[in-house]
Amino acid sequence: MSHQELQSNVHDPRFREAKQPQGGTSVAVADLFRLDGRTIIVTGAAGFMGTTLTEAMLESGADVVCLDVMSSPKQEEWANLEAAAKKYSRLVSYLQCDQRSDDSVNVAFDKIVSSLRYPIRGLAACAGVSDNGPATEFPSESFTRLLDINVTGTFRVAQRVAKETIKANSTASMGVDTAGYNSSKAAVHQLARSLAAEWGSRVGIPLIRVNSLSPGYIRTAATAEPLQKPGMETQWVGDNMLYRLSTADEFRAPVLFLLGDGSSFMTGSDLRVDGGHCSW
Repeated sequence: MSHQELQSNVHDPRFREAKQPQGGTSVAVADLFRLDGRTIIVTGAAGFMGTTLTEAMLESGADVVCLDVMSSPKQEEWANLEAAAKKYSRLVSYLQCDQRSDDSVNVAFDKIVSSLRYPIRGLAACAGVSDNGPATEFPSESFTRLLDINVTGTFRVAQRVAKETIKANSTASMGVDTAGYNSSKAAVHQLARSLAAEWGSRVGIPLIRVNSLSPGYIRTAATAEPLQKPGMETQWVGDNMLYRLSTADEFRAPVLFLLGDGSSFMTGSDLRVDGGHCSW
């Protein structure tokens, strides 16, 4: 995915406990993937993965706020999301946001907060870039840009999500010739663990769980061009135990799991959904 996969799962314990019957009975199995009464923020929402996950969240009962650096989403895809929101009686909105800029993130969130009907309870950070090139030739400016978008930008948004949660009392992919990209994704893993440690243990703030999702190769419009290179698809397919590429819809359930109550005792973890790539 040329996206970030940091899943900042924000849950006020009182919110979770309020849904449980007296006596401490756990949430019903049918509700473990439900996101009712929550607003989820999706960055990189104009991309294929962001669009796919947004639709899954709407179906699972969440209102969704979509953020992307593009001034507007693709008309056909946005029409499908609006139709899904109507079908499931949810709300979906879109705001332009450049996560490289503090001002852009703050302006977007100021608009978001004033229009919510449910509190922010999660972040799916799909915004990110993948600039490929041999490490010996890769421009330092491009490396810096990768880190600013994939790591610092993710932090900016996650930080603001956490702040809004407190007020209301928020994966790494593989590649070839991608030293800068892969370094940025390793940094995202550590960022997730560090935020989980800080936001899960501080006294006086709501519990904020932070996990990451590491996908395998995904067949999307973004990977169509590199897959045209001779031998590339064979290589990618052969890199994992299932001997195929994944599709974006296969990440719906893992993301909903991380955002929902089914993962209530999970934080600082990485959920690997890679077709066995890392298990050889």
